[in-house]
Amino acid sequence: MTEYNKRFADKHVIVTGGGSGIGRGIAHRFASEGARVVIADINREGGDLVLAELKRNGAEAAFIPVDVTSESSIKDLVNSAVERYGPVHVAVSNAGVSELEASALEISAEEWDTVYAVNTKGSFLFCRACATAMIENDVKGAIVTISSIMGRAAKNMSGAYASSKAAVIAFTKSLAKAVAPMGIRVNNVAPGLVMTNLYKDVEKQMMMDADSFVPWLIDQSIQSGQLLIPRQGTPEDMAAAVAFLASDEASYITAQCLCVDGGIDWT
Repeated sequence: MTEYNKRFADKHVIVTGGGSGIGRGIAHRFASEGARVVIADINREGGDLVLAELKRNGAEAAFIPVDVTSESSIKDLVNSAVERYGPVHVAVSNAGVSELEASALEISAEEWDTVYAVNTKGSFLFCRACATAMIENDVKGAIVTISSIMGRAAKNMSGAYASSKAAVIAFTKSLAKAVAPMGIRVNNVAPGLVMTNLYKDVEKQMMMDADSFVPWLIDQSIQSGQLLIPRQGTPEDMAAAVAFLASDEASYITAQCLCVDGGIDWT
């Protein structure tokens, strides 16, 4: 693994959805920079696997199962993390799900509620709990939420997913305003096209081959001239942006949405 400057040495970082995809990349990035990392995920198998990876690299890390839709589960997560590693310095709200049906005319009310429960309510509950913990411990920390370029301009999967991610962006800004007097910064990263488990069920629903949905979107975006950097994004691309926003190098940045999308949101 590439060695980075130890910007987060002796810092405590919690990453929800850290058991796969972008969250896994974020966990690895913070660990490589010296942080004590708590991987939080509802997927125990994925969480255990990422924990093993971090420990093999010599990181100080723990896996704590969490259901981000449950306020009590979130409180247990933060309390357990603080008990283990001390005050939270960085919180990354990354857990997310997508709907199977792309159209707002097709999605069921139950599926809509599920997407919002994880993506929007989950981000609200986690960020509020971490902000509260920071305030109680007089930590001038950083919170980074993860949305999506679809939250800025609804395309393709445009039912619950896009609107839930737009809500995360708006919530990020309102939370940044609320905690600014306490010295806490809150920003958002909006990933572009990244191959993650999020698309697995979509591919099944559309009867596409495994790992073919994002490359297909990439190809369409290149042909249309929409994607300015002609490749898909990686979890490492997203992790670099998150680490920057959480670092002291971004000490004058808050309430912002950073699109890490190869320029696809240029219009």
